[in-house]
Amino acid sequence: MEKCIVLSARRYSFRDDAGKQVDGVTLNYLTGDVEKEQDRLGMEPITITGGLDLFPVLQAVPGVYEMDFKQRPGPRGRPTLQVTGVRFVSPARVVAAQASEAK
Repeated sequence: MEKCIVLSARRYSFRDDAGKQVDGVTLNYLTGDVEKEQDRLGMEPITITGGLDLFPVLQAVPGVYEMDFKQRPGPRGRPTLQVTGVRFVSPARVVAAQASEAK
């Protein structure tokens, strides 16, 4: 399991072009990795999908969760990740600094 901060969660339900029902959850999250490259700084949010069974497990968003992932073949055989489980660790509080404090 990898510890992540889940920033948001959204359920979806629709019929694809073939008429097949598609249901799931989209999660936006951060890992503990901080980018320090020439053209990147900070923590970039990651978007991933999972089954509808994940939504009721989300006790607090934003929150810290341990997440399980599964690798699956995606378009043209490229690997894609899907979240298969989450375990609540603690709530997370996002605090915005005022402009005068950020200097």
